[in-house]
Amino acid sequence: METAHSKTSRTKKPASKIVVPSWDEVWASFEGDNTKTTVEAMNAEGWKTVDQVARKTELSSPRVHNMIREGKFDSVKRKILYSGKTREMVFVRPKV
Repeated sequence: METAHSKTSRTKKPASKIVVPSWDEVWASFEGDNTKTTVEAMNAEGWKTVDQVARKTELSSPRVHNMIREGKFDSVKRKILYSGKTREMVFVRPKV
């Protein structure tokens, strides 16, 4: 016995397959994005926190965030070990 379907029912499309040249690269990037680092290690690579930039340039933190949105800074979020806790912080550096 067949079941009646309404006119609005749709047939489900199969999920698209993910084609990746190398899953090792995907896992490496995932692990790299989720590793915990320190502020000092990021400073050594040329990245500064928004608060550091605001203090040095005497701008407010909201103004620095606006400059990031305007594209005047490169920005990256990293997980930081800070006072025994993990925090996610935004690091910036001038565009080159």
